[in-house]
Amino acid sequence: MDKSFTFFQNALKDAFAGSFAAAFDKVQDWTSMQSLIVVSAIDEHYDVLMSYEELKNVMNLEELHQKVLQKCAN
Repeated sequence: MDKSFTFFQNALKDAFAGSFAAAFDKVQDWTSMQSLIVVSAIDEHYDVLMSYEELKNVMNLEELHQKVLQKCAN
């Protein structure tokens, strides 16, 4: 598994389609559907489950990436 931020960013970007694609990096603006897409992509690529609360508490993709890596280490 590639744990680099670039891979993480591209995995999320690839998961967003159509009108969602423009907002893939605006964590605080994600709709509930976009949040579900992110949770699914993280689960698929990292085998980590993120809660809504965990997503809500991050401010940007870098923070989210760090949370995912922390959960991978546990």
